[in-house]
Amino acid sequence: MLQQILVDMYIEPELLAELNEEQKQILFFKMREEQIRRWREREAQLEREEAARVKVKKGKTVSWMKGLDDDVWVWVMGEHPDDKPYDQICDEVMAERAALQAQREAEQLRAKKAAELEKRFSGLHLEPEQVVLSEQEVRQKEQRRAEEELKKLELEERRKAEEELRRLEQERKQQIYISLKEVQGSKHTREEEEDKDTHTYILCKCKLIFWMR
Repeated sequence: MLQQILVDMYIEPELLAELNEEQKQILFFKMREEQIRRWREREAQLEREEAARVKVKKGKTVSWMKGLDDDVWVWVMGEHPDDKPYDQICDEVMAERAALQAQREAEQLRAKKAAELEKRFSGLHLEPEQVVLSEQEVRQKEQRRAEEELKKLELEERRKAEEELRRLEQERKQQIYISLKEVQGSKHTREEEEDKDTHTYILCKCKLIFWMR
């Protein structure tokens, strides 16, 4: 019967009423253990699926689109009136990269925090030997109060953790975006300096030729 209850994670109210306080405590503890076991199995399954997806991605190949001349199709950016400016495309790409990287880092922190909270609160339950009050009604009332307080505390901790993770994700997204913008700006500066040097060289050479004539 206990095994069936743990499979369904449910017990009939009539059957629950027949249990004494110690049996209820043991049942509560077993159900909590079963929840943790299922959660760990689910996490392991997700990790295996993610690893399998990574392996599949590594085996992909690239095939180029062909044009009417049966050669590789080429698109020249800027020829179509609907094409976005190069700077706008770069800005959108950098913003997307920053968002994705910040999201990945936030998910890792979220999983780590969830595991810490699960570990922290999984052991906070009422042991049978801790319930030593004489009257049954008082014991039940205190037990319910303690369980409610524990649940509130866990929910509050999870809420605070989620808010902190979202804040960190936004900050990280902005940091990554600014860093990418700085790299892009440095690249443009170097290209402009190279173009300027080239222009100066050509101009000097033209003047020299004119003078020699």
